[in-house]
Amino acid sequence: MSRPGSTSELVDGADRATVTMDDPAACVRRYELRTTAALRDGEPGNPRTVRERDGWPTLRSGHDLFDALYALAVEEMRENSVAAIRDGSFNSGNPIDCPVGGCFETGRLWNYVWTRDTAYAAHLSLASMDPLRTRNSLAFKLSARRGGSNPQIVQDTGTGGSYPVSSDRVVWSLGASELLKHLSGADRASFLELAYPAMVNTAEHDRRVVFDARDGLYRGEQSFLDWREQTYAAWTATDPAHIAMSRSLSTNVLHFALLDTLATLSAERGDATAGARYRSWADALKQSIQRRFWLSADGQFSAYTTTELDPSPVRRWDALGSALAVLTGVATDAQARELVARYPHAGRGLPVIWPQQQFTAIYHNRASWPFVTAYWLRAARQVRNDASVDWNVDAMVRGAALNLSNMENLEFASGRARVEDGMFSGPVVNSQRQLWSVAGYLSMVHDVVFGLETSAQGFRLRPYITRAMRHAWFGRADRIVLRGFLFRGRRLDLRVALPPPGTDRAGAYAVASVRVNGRDVGDGFVDPSTLPERSTVDVELRDAPEARATVRSVTDASDWRQVFGPRTPRIASLGAASGSGRVQLRVDVSGEERGALDVVILRDGQRVATLGPADGELWTETLTDEQTVSHCYALEAVFRASGNASQHSAPQCWWGTGSARVQQFDASRFVATGGRLAPTTAGCTTRTGATPGTAWRSRRFGSRSRARTCSR
Repeated sequence: MSRPGSTSELVDGADRATVTMDDPAACVRRYELRTTAALRDGEPGNPRTVRERDGWPTLRSGHDLFDALYALAVEEMRENSVAAIRDGSFNSGNPIDCPVGGCFETGRLWNYVWTRDTAYAAHLSLASMDPLRTRNSLAFKLSARRGGSNPQIVQDTGTGGSYPVSSDRVVWSLGASELLKHLSGADRASFLELAYPAMVNTAEHDRRVVFDARDGLYRGEQSFLDWREQTYAAWTATDPAHIAMSRSLSTNVLHFALLDTLATLSAERGDATAGARYRSWADALKQSIQRRFWLSADGQFSAYTTTELDPSPVRRWDALGSALAVLTGVATDAQARELVARYPHAGRGLPVIWPQQQFTAIYHNRASWPFVTAYWLRAARQVRNDASVDWNVDAMVRGAALNLSNMENLEFASGRARVEDGMFSGPVVNSQRQLWSVAGYLSMVHDVVFGLETSAQGFRLRPYITRAMRHAWFGRADRIVLRGFLFRGRRLDLRVALPPPGTDRAGAYAVASVRVNGRDVGDGFVDPSTLPERSTVDVELRDAPEARATVRSVTDASDWRQVFGPRTPRIASLGAASGSGRVQLRVDVSGEERGALDVVILRDGQRVATLGPADGELWTETLTDEQTVSHCYALEAVFRASGNASQHSAPQCWWGTGSARVQQFDASRFVATGGRLAPTTAGCTTRTGATPGTAWRSRRFGSRSRARTCSR
């Protein structure tokens, strides 16, 4: 991206965004934004007028466009503020009135309230901007059973009918825990009484349903990346049971966040037993995540393991899951620094996955999502990686400026809201004023630039302003100001004094002092209840030397293998080798150039061999033969030039010659108790009046049979 030549213009190649205003000296400004970029669906109007409003925060940075884009995010948050929510698939399309204070809808094209969208948006910034509306939106995503008991968090959208194939509903705890920081008194107590039982019930239910004590991890699809054709191997599209058996980084980190929150809240409520229980679960889960997902050779967390039959972690990365691992403390300090530095930065934004999938339309694949970029910015700030912060601040500003809106997603290479690529064109769906994108932009300003941190104790400011950012965005100011930020009933004017620009572009400034209403408060949290209705917070930065951090920048687009992974390989055959009786498999590289690939053989989740181009397509076991224990195999293809890895093949298991070790039983021979087995199914049915708890067993197994239980 070309840096802006003035404070009212951004130029990126042939694209240009500009801003004008009526009165630069006005306390409340009126901006007019224009762009030369093509707008998705012709929305919004171009030019676009944005007005600052009394009662909402305003930014003064010395850069007119930077200030206008903050005002745009505030305005789009207001546009997403509704009195009723609706969706064609819910309540017969009829609107549902929100409680007093309203709700947030999810975007221009999305008028409903979804669990993960709401929770991530609340966690990023909406809990601070509009606590009451955030509370109402989060409360909408809780549901009791039909009898009115056992409230839990709602799991909505996902593979295979959603829960338990998708199990990231625990993301709700991120939004809830953040909201609790911004409430006080009776409001906080009321929300805690609503949230705590729902989180407890959810944690206990998930422990029984999706937790696997064998590896200490929770099963289920990735959070947010819930369109399986986009980020999983194509063979899972028609066999989603494998996704139900998978373990994903992001979802497990969210389970950790829930347990961590419950441990803290239980202690606060005086329940030491529950607090110790959830703390032990959280600590054990953190260790299990590190043990299974961290790949030291790559300096990254794996995005997921594919299936029970192939428990090895894929060599593919998920930016959201990685950022959450940093922010929740699941990653060690060393891991956090390394993964931020080594995650690929490419094109005009941060790709949400790496590598990209061939022959797949743009949506999660080949895309950057501003809310994920916002989480990455938080993680990069935490480890003081100025190069990553600079890259991603530029991406956030560029995306909002050229599209006149905080878009749902952008094609990462071009940064555009729509790229024509035949049947792979996209992003396939792309909404203006997407709620979590709006929240992400606000988070960039609040949490990174101003370094706002909140806790039960109060707030503090630890700005992270890089020297490059100083030159690019704040070069004409000696101070930046966020006016009228509301925290627990107190209006705060946040002022950050900047050192002279200088010539160095490396590193970020250090905090020299923090004063509240003229009083030095050091580095601790400030209790807002000790402040008057309006206060001024002054932070002075100093120019302490700091080396520039590094990031992995993928800039060579001449070879597509630098960006994409290989097509998913296939086990063409698996059998006993003639003569030796050794198990032997044949590799099919799915049309890739064999000379460009290494093929990794995986046995029961362990890497046991690598076939180079000269090794051919046939591999024979050296440790086992057809008479030994059955093993399951999978393949991974790797581009030799880039190191980018494919998805894992569908696993195949050696069940003996002629599958002799597989036993089949006629379902009609099972004895049904309390119901009748439907002749068209291979399992339980409640169609004939069976109730939950009804069991069926096979006559053949007698008293040693394993009972299976019907469920609704």
